[in-house]
Amino acid sequence: MRQALVWAKENSMVVGVVVGALVVMYGFYRFSVRVMRFFFNVSDKEIFTGGFVLGMLAMLGLLATVAYAHRRYSLNVEHVYRSALAELRKHESVSKAMGGFWHPANFKGFAIESLQEAIQGSERRARSSYLEAPARRIQMIFTLKGMGRTGMVSLEAFKRSGDLHFDMLALDVKETDEHLILEGEHDHELFPEVNNLLEANRSANRSTRRA
Repeated sequence: MRQALVWAKENSMVVGVVVGALVVMYGFYRFSVRVMRFFFNVSDKEIFTGGFVLGMLAMLGLLATVAYAHRRYSLNVEHVYRSALAELRKHESVSKAMGGFWHPANFKGFAIESLQEAIQGSERRARSSYLEAPARRIQMIFTLKGMGRTGMVSLEAFKRSGDLHFDMLALDVKETDEHLILEGEHDHELFPEVNNLLEANRSANRSTRRA
């Protein structure tokens, strides 16, 4: 029971959709019962079957709408990560700074702003109208390994109308102290969570060098 409650808390959107779908199904069933009893002389079994079918169709429509909205507006961490790597490979300056061949390393951290923060700061991500949903920002850092060089990528992105936009994409190379801004005009202040991860990684690097 406790595990079920934990799962429900972690997947509140799924629970909400299922509950909403069940409510819609029950509503269609009750509506069908009243209409068919008033206008038609049909059995309870036929009423139940009709209401159930209409409820299922309504539930499928609701699920499809939620899935579409989720795919269009939600931020998927792995999608952002893969998109950032694809964007990095477009810039020859990245390969040059990393000494030629490079590949992503294991370290990765990210933070996504809350919906409230997105609403308050949505003017930073210009909307065509106030009816358009606010775009939440994601910030991420991850490391690259090159030919004897280590790079730290930092980015800020948001999703608008299903498309991912990079407000900032930057690369810092540890060995040469190079700082490349690949997307955007300037560095952005990091969220506290991301900044803490970055500082922890830098401290670990300093400890490794001293050892």
